Amino acid sequence: MIPAVRRLAAALTLSAASGAVVALSAQATGGTGPKSAAVPTPPAQKLPAFTKVPTTFEGVFAERESRAVDVIGYLRCLEATVNALRAGALGGVERGWSLTCIKQKGEWRGIFGELIDAPPGMRVRVQFALRNPGPTPQTRSGMVVRDPVDTALASGTARALLRGLAAPTPGNGLGQFVPVTLSQKNFTEVWFVPSANSPERAVIGGDSLIQMSADGMRELGHASSTPKMRVVSIPVGGSTYTLESNESTIPLLTELMLAHLAIDVLPEVRVRTREYDAILTRSTRKWTFVKR
Repeated sequence: MIPAVRRLAAALTLSAASGAVVALSAQATGGTGPKSAAVPTPPAQKLPAFTKVPTTFEGVFAERESRAVDVIGYLRCLEATVNALRAGALGGVERGWSLTCIKQKGEWRGIFGELIDAPPGMRVRVQFALRNPGPTPQTRSGMVVRDPVDTALASGTARALLRGLAAPTPGNGLGQFVPVTLSQKNFTEVWFVPSANSPERAVIGGDSLIQMSADGMRELGHASSTPKMRVVSIPVGGSTYTLESNESTIPLLTELMLAHLAIDVLPEVRVRTREYDAILTRSTRKWTFVKR
């Protein structure tokens, strides 16, 4: 592959190392964490409203796009942390420890620790901060730190991840999906996203959501359905790539993830819903919108 394609492939692909982390997290209750919640059964619960619900197209788009960016950051944090573990940079990590990635003051950290019953809920053992990251997951560097960390946040996302690991994930043969935990104000989200894409074959759709309490102990609601999955190819070369969405107004989370990853190799990416063209340019890294 040419370097540009290789960079995109690296960005789109969650490595086998990350898959190992999912397996490790599933085993990381250590006998002291909560039992996984039961798998939801129909009819699905209604998702609680966000703390502040946007009322404009631009506001709703910004909410969805911020989550897409954070999912990418989470996956890259996960991969970098596991790569550091395999390289021996983290020292000894016990099998019973849980792994989570959190964003604290704009910085992603991979955290290993023990889930405990007493507050703050997690005894943090190792922190790996993504500082001075490189342009691709392969070159992303980081360092072991002992800085203060929000242990309640780490505990909540780690426990929510256990709920995600217990849930059936979409796929239907099109691709494997993994849970990603994102902390929001007063609650935690568990998103399911594709884990192994390439420029030649990228899965979009299938993304779904479970909403958990901030401590990760209680399910608040979950999506009643998942968007239809389909496979697309990303043409490398030319000046513009247009991703045709089946949505009426706001693109899917996976579509916005794909747009952010594709902009590294193309000058302009358009995500076209039935009502809007959302245009992202590499020079500004900002979105503009055209009503159709």
